[in-house]
Amino acid sequence: MIITIDGPAASGKSTVAKRLAQELKVPYLETGLIYRAVGYLLSAKGVQNPDDERALRLLSELEIEPSPEGTKVLWKGKKLGSELYTEEVGRLASRVATLPRFREKVNETFRELLKGKSAVVEGRDAGTYIFPDAPLKFFITASPQERAKRRYRQLVNQGKDADYEEILKAIMERDERDRNRPKYPFRPAPDAVVIDTTHKEAEEVLEEVLERLNEASS
Repeated sequence: MIITIDGPAASGKSTVAKRLAQELKVPYLETGLIYRAVGYLLSAKGVQNPDDERALRLLSELEIEPSPEGTKVLWKGKKLGSELYTEEVGRLASRVATLPRFREKVNETFRELLKGKSAVVEGRDAGTYIFPDAPLKFFITASPQERAKRRYRQLVNQGKDADYEEILKAIMERDERDRNRPKYPFRPAPDAVVIDTTHKEAEEVLEEVLERLNEASS
């Protein structure tokens, strides 16, 4: 069974998805890592305006390994990690996500990777475009201000320079850009359970998700 968990950046969806996968002992696929990995490689090459061909070429160099402990993305055998979580990489990842042929290829890759398997799939369109027939879908959200605070704390804890106002601006710009994509616009699936985490801890959200799963299976 595929369970999808979508939501905007820094909404808490990754934390909930990973903990849910561990609870259920199934692979956890963090779809956004692929876009971030390609964004990181583009940034390293100094490319600011990617096209389908360049992005597809970089995609072919990546390996994806989902597990209950998390999703590994490897480039030429090297695991990519904290370098994927800069604002510059996030901005390029959002640009790459607007490329139609690239996005279709990524979605095909995810479907093939999990064919016949159970998994928790987290992203921005897992329940709408990647696995629209998934029996259980969640949409985790929070206010832009709360999400900016979370991202700010994350960067500071990693020892990186961070500016709250710049992070808030980047989050709001990305939300607007993603909502208004001509293809694959960002929105909750019609049958998704929407959970606002602005005033909730991760444990509360996980309990709510597990409760919904128990109701669905009873």
